[in-house]
Amino acid sequence: MLLRHKLVLSWIVAICVGIASVSTLFLTKIYRAETALLVQDEEILKPLIAGLAIAPSVAARLRSLREELISWQRLTLLVEQLKLDKEYNKNPLEYERLIKRLRDKISIKMGGSQIITVSFEGPDPKRAQDIVQTLSDIILGGTLTSQKLEASSAIRFIDEQLTAYRTKLEKSEEQLREFREVYSSTLPVATQTNAQLVGLKLELNNLLIENTEEHPRVIQTRKQIEALENQRNDQMRKAKEAGIDIEPEEYAKLVSSIPRQEQQLAKLQRDYMVNANIYESLLQRLETAKLSETLEQSEKGPKFRILEPARLPLEPVKPRVPLVILGGLVVGLILGISVVYLLDLSNTSIRNLDEARIILDFPIFGSIPPINPEELIIQENLGRTA
Repeated sequence: MLLRHKLVLSWIVAICVGIASVSTLFLTKIYRAETALLVQDEEILKPLIAGLAIAPSVAARLRSLREELISWQRLTLLVEQLKLDKEYNKNPLEYERLIKRLRDKISIKMGGSQIITVSFEGPDPKRAQDIVQTLSDIILGGTLTSQKLEASSAIRFIDEQLTAYRTKLEKSEEQLREFREVYSSTLPVATQTNAQLVGLKLELNNLLIENTEEHPRVIQTRKQIEALENQRNDQMRKAKEAGIDIEPEEYAKLVSSIPRQEQQLAKLQRDYMVNANIYESLLQRLETAKLSETLEQSEKGPKFRILEPARLPLEPVKPRVPLVILGGLVVGLILGISVVYLLDLSNTSIRNLDEARIILDFPIFGSIPPINPEELIIQENLGRTA
């Protein structure tokens, strides 16, 4: 089938390849400008700030860098700096489309852990170079502010929490002081022992959070509590025997009120310790946040160095002529084979005896071979000469 119509197939393929080749002359040429930057992290500083400040990893910085470079604010500044908005000043919709087109054409890729490549594609090679150069200047100039704003926000938040917990801590201290002033004169002989009991019971509660009753420290603490309770009872009995002026009813009332006083004192001390611990933790976090902010603003953070500056692109990256021609060849083959197949289907002539037996409902007795007029003329001439 293909051999019979090879001329048709060849013409169709040639036409498609020719159209594809000519179309490359009229397609818009796209140029790409790019620059490569190396992230130089301060390895000497890391041991010094370990545990003191939170230094963002290089990967985190690069992710933040990418998001900020294609943010609306940065692209707006880029447009204004390069004066790309001359024809869009009076049309907000077109201006927004310009920003979106820039965002789509800017590519920021991470090569390894310390290489960043910034590229831009567009029909104007000079503009592509200018855009990439401006983006690299933004990076080198340290004008990115997301990390600094984040650190400043953290400092403000911690400061607010510090103020709140400072008030709570002062209130807890005042309540604890008032409680001790009120109950310090109640049965003075047992006051010190009660305070020790409260401390041991708090310690026991903390131990039971992470340990079982069989833990040696839990058993030891319970024995100490039992010994102090016995000591307190002995002190109170000796005070009575020594003739301290305590009426039996008052003595019984004092004895019965001691557990409640211990519980109230334990609660006050627990609240005080919780507030004190949180306040201390917030103070440490505040110092960490301040050090982190200082690190961000100083020259001690990661620096960027240009490995490959943005050059003026001389050859377009699109359209890719070999691929376009190859596409024309593929389309030509598909179209040519389809046309040849349709031509073959539309041809109703009988080509051989097998087709005749299938199509005709008559017996076949023989066939006439193809007659070549040129051969027939030659044979007639030979016969005449003979």
